[in-house]
Order: sequence, then C-alpha cells, then structure tokens
Amino acid sequence: MAQQILGSLQNIEVDVTGGSSYKNLVCLSSSSVNTTLDTATDQTNCGVLTSVGEPAVSVDFDAVCEVAPTVSQISYEDLLAASINKTLVSVRVQSPTVTGASVGTVYYHQFSAYVTSLTLTQATADFIKFSGSLSSTGTIDITA
Repeated sequence: MAQQILGSLQNIEVDVTGGSSYKNLVCLSSSSVNTTLDTATDQTNCGVLTSVGEPAVSVDFDAVCEVAPTVSQISYEDLLAASINKTLVSVRVQSPTVTGASVGTVYYHQFSAYVTSLTLTQATADFIKFSGSLSSTGTIDITA
C-alpha cells in the first residue's frame, strides 16, 4: 500500500539574517515551491531551437499570525522587516523525515531570496493571517 507524506510535516525554513540559522515559518497552513526556467525558442530551417536560462525558485505560503512566536519561529513581523528593508534572506525547504521513506521522496532546496510579496488579512470571525512569496536570487542548492 502506498504511503503519502502529510503536508503538515513540511516546514518552510527561513533565516532573515541571510545566514544558516534557520527557523520555521510560524503556523504555516499551506505552501508551494515553484521552480522555473526561462526559455527562448527560435524557428529555423534546422528545426526548433530552444535555449534554457538559469533556474529560479519561488515559495508561496499562507500562515496564521501567532501572538507569541517562539525563538525558533519566523513571524509576520520578521518577514515584514526583511521585505521593507530589502534584506536578502536564506530559505530552505527539505523533505520531512518520514519513517520508511525511499530515496525517491528525498528533496532539498536552499537558496537566497527576497520577500517579494507579503499580505496581511483580517476578517471579523477568523484568525489574522498572512501570505507571501520568497523569490530566489543566485545559486540554488539541491544537494543536502
């Protein structure tokens, strides 16, 4: 029987100082990791020629604000400061530890990024939430 990995086990880790002291994004409710490569295509008498640019990674996330984030959590306030100050942050997304996981389930993304969007949402009968995007710059490390 197939065993899936629950999304609740996945963390987005950020170091707002740009170093390697990663902290988990507070109260993460959903996220997506998007890898893209720009392409250029030319139609020629030799056929279609395609060139591929450098890879880029973006992480989109949704989270809930925490009244008292722990020292091991990255909060809305931390990301807001990094965004306003145009601070280069370090980001890491890696496969969670799951008993019985095979090599095919192992993944790792580590890169420098900017907080390129951040939205704070409040509704009368709901928790205060925030969402945002982290966009890579430079080299992307995929080897743990």
